[in-house]
Amino acid sequence: MADDAPLNLMQRAAEKLKALGSQGAPAQGVSSPAAPGQSQGAPIQPAPAAPARAAEPVAAPPQATPLRRKESQQASIDINRLILAGMVSPRGDKTLISEEYRILKRPLLLKAFSEEGRTEDAHVIMVTSSLPGEGKTFTAINLAMSIASESDLNVLLVDGDVMNPSILPRLGVEAKLGLTDLLGDSQLDLSDVLMRCENVPNLTLLPAGTPTPRATELLASHRMGSLMTDLAKRYTDRVIVIDTPPVLATSEPSVMALHVGQILLVVEAEKTSQSAIEASLRQLTRCPNISLMLNKASSASSSEQFGGYGSYGYGAYAQRRN
Repeated sequence: MADDAPLNLMQRAAEKLKALGSQGAPAQGVSSPAAPGQSQGAPIQPAPAAPARAAEPVAAPPQATPLRRKESQQASIDINRLILAGMVSPRGDKTLISEEYRILKRPLLLKAFSEEGRTEDAHVIMVTSSLPGEGKTFTAINLAMSIASESDLNVLLVDGDVMNPSILPRLGVEAKLGLTDLLGDSQLDLSDVLMRCENVPNLTLLPAGTPTPRATELLASHRMGSLMTDLAKRYTDRVIVIDTPPVLATSEPSVMALHVGQILLVVEAEKTSQSAIEASLRQLTRCPNISLMLNKASSASSSEQFGGYGSYGYGAYAQRRN
């Protein structure tokens, strides 16, 4: 009977476990009796629960880098050079030449910003002549300077005579890029070639650009037409003055006449023939508003009107072509 004691003990333990299991009691704290000759082991402990995995921090979305607006180049005009050349000073000096251009600009500005009959490109003014040497660049610079002297008007002066650029040398300014570079490189933006004048805050320059044998094709290209349209729409609050090649010397002016609202045709007194003027007007008929300006006229009539400042020798008037 002594050998049956351990067996009975094991049976009773198994029955107890079975009874506890049927009552829903947990059996983790109950250990089975050790077999004969073995030590009773420690109670079975439940496996520790795996520690909860810490939530990984959600990375913040990258912040968009604000687009920085490109700044135009800065330039400083040599005003003393203008004065010595007998040109309009942006300081508003009381001279014969400044008075003449005050008269000249009024009908142009009236047409540019008048609500009655105004076209969307009326503020874009092309300055040209029939032949070289009649004073179109001189006129374009003086007109731009006179308009820039107005407190509430801004001017963009464009050197469109890319085969013979002379605006920047007369102003004492140098530039690396300009119109031809903008037309030839689609990666360039308008702001890459514009130059803001530090000492004439109301004036911005668009240089002619790098000389190229493709200048004629560039000026007559669709990209040039798109640029002119963009200028007219982007700068509705300013006057755009464009110095172009002579009409009878190349074909570009007749193409550019499609994209401007006004044309100022410079006529050299006692030199430009009537036939040359008529030939020029025939090539510019695509522009609805053409004015004539008589340049290098005798100073006698001007002296009587403006008090004797006739030494400059430049007369000017604008006459609207019907």
